[in-house]
Amino acid sequence: MQSSLLRIRGSYQYTVAATLLCLTLLGCSPAPSVLSPLHSLNERISNTLGIQPASLDYQPRPEQMPPVRSLKPSGNVSSMNFLTSLRLGHCKAGQLIAERNSSLGRLEDGLMRYQQDIRLLAALNQCAEHPQSLQIKQELIAAVDAKAGQEDYDLAVAVATDDALRNALSYGNNALRHVNEQQFTTDLNALKQLANWLTQPSETSELSVWREQLAQSDYLGQLYRSVVQMRLYLTQLEQHFPSLPAAAGCTTKGVPERATVLRNVFLSFFIEQLQPTLAQLTQQYQRLQPVFEQLQQRLPQPELRQYLQQLSKQGDFLTDSSKSFVQPWQQLFKACEFTPGQ
Repeated sequence: MQSSLLRIRGSYQYTVAATLLCLTLLGCSPAPSVLSPLHSLNERISNTLGIQPASLDYQPRPEQMPPVRSLKPSGNVSSMNFLTSLRLGHCKAGQLIAERNSSLGRLEDGLMRYQQDIRLLAALNQCAEHPQSLQIKQELIAAVDAKAGQEDYDLAVAVATDDALRNALSYGNNALRHVNEQQFTTDLNALKQLANWLTQPSETSELSVWREQLAQSDYLGQLYRSVVQMRLYLTQLEQHFPSLPAAAGCTTKGVPERATVLRNVFLSFFIEQLQPTLAQLTQQYQRLQPVFEQLQQRLPQPELRQYLQQLSKQGDFLTDSSKSFVQPWQQLFKACEFTPGQ
């Protein structure tokens, strides 16, 4: 029994050591993702040509979303006189101010805080017309004017600090494991609704639902990461391998076996496995672009609009890289007289 335990313990220790070694060395198989066929394509091409695989790397990384501190505006904001707030128990504004000053209300930030501002402004307008507000009407009107005058400031703070919006527009830490149309459609709809709300803010309670969806899902961020990483990998592969017709030996008469193997590798790993994923990624990105454009028109910070402009172009960049990657293979098929689709 003791010898069996020693064997088990020894086997376990070996497995752990091997796993740790794999994690620290280059060349270990990456976690399954939409990029997996591309890694396989890299290995098969290099094996066929007898050269080292390309060192695929997520570099250069795209510009990240500007940090909160650079997006928050500076300056002083107006606030209602505390004594005035105590004299508003006869109208809705008093309740809203009390809720805002509560411990739970102070936790609200981002766009939810901005929505509170909209509600408060509407309530103050109503309160100014209330018969019991006659003695403080002028003070209320001044408070309304001051609050309305800082709308741009409030919006900039809301956009800068909203975690859900930042999550929906930031690059993910990992690529997608697979393309999920249902998840994408759900997240896209939430982002559309949020963009529509920013275009015409209202008191609707649906804002919290859309924000919750975008805050809890990593799909959009992983989609951005997948598109950029796929583009970089395709470019690195194209630049790494030598001229395919010459490497395949099709510069002279006859079709060497190596050329046939390269053709089969391309058809199996690029055409059959990778190309459908590329089509899905670019199609989803195309559906995002109108939302990016709508957000650019509404978001107040120039650096954030510039970031969105670059983010929206990544799908087109991937399309260009895909076309460029295919060109050497078209030359191979022509030089070796392979029939397209064979």
